[in-house]
Amino acid sequence: MEATGRDRRLRRLWGSVSGRTVLMPIDQPVTMGPIAGLDAIDAQLTRLLAGAPNAIIGHRGVLRRVPAEAARSTSVVMHLSAGTALSGRGHVKKLTGDVVEAVQLGADAVSVQVTFGVPEETDMLHDLAQVAAGCSRWGMPLLAMVYVAGIDPAEAPEKIAHGARAAAELGSDIVKVPYTGSADSFATVVAGCFAPVVMAGGEPSDSWEDVLLDVKDALSAGAAGVCIGRKVQQHSAPDEALADLHALVHANNLG
Repeated sequence: MEATGRDRRLRRLWGSVSGRTVLMPIDQPVTMGPIAGLDAIDAQLTRLLAGAPNAIIGHRGVLRRVPAEAARSTSVVMHLSAGTALSGRGHVKKLTGDVVEAVQLGADAVSVQVTFGVPEETDMLHDLAQVAAGCSRWGMPLLAMVYVAGIDPAEAPEKIAHGARAAAELGSDIVKVPYTGSADSFATVVAGCFAPVVMAGGEPSDSWEDVLLDVKDALSAGAAGVCIGRKVQQHSAPDEALADLHALVHANNLG
């Protein structure tokens, strides 16, 4: 069977041998401002891209600054929704772009965030469905970033599983969720979602070793990879942090 445009783009996001992915979001400054690790963006992009994540995820303005030569080793995902902490409700997202613009930008995929458990949940689900329809027309893969407001994921993994399944049902090709605290609980999230699930990084951590333990457990539970931003960007050596993630995700170094 001949590969479609969606198939070809989606293939670029995965390691050719492992079938897993190391994604790195760089979209956080829209929500949080010029945070450490992404404040001097041009210099920091060069350093982060040297670690060769499978893809970076960002808004149009930053993606236009990605050096063309980086495309040899790192794919580009255009993030299509935003909200800022200045509003006091930065977890509420509205669409800020569309699939056509992502095609024009040369993106390999698009992403949208949905925050469940807030009054605007249905608006964000509507936006996700609209983007999914555009992705179908243009052969563009879709990543959904799934969060549930007001909960500790470790205490309510069934709610994370619900959000992940909803995102897959509406047409997402990959679903990003926070880690639920244990391999057993994360396995229930993965089992209930027919789209590949990747583990979100979350808040920066004092212990990189603990991050790697969580990644190891998530992979053992069936995660298709990771989507980690600040914990890498604010690491003292981001290229080394990415090398650690590659070793776990792609070399299957779980022993």
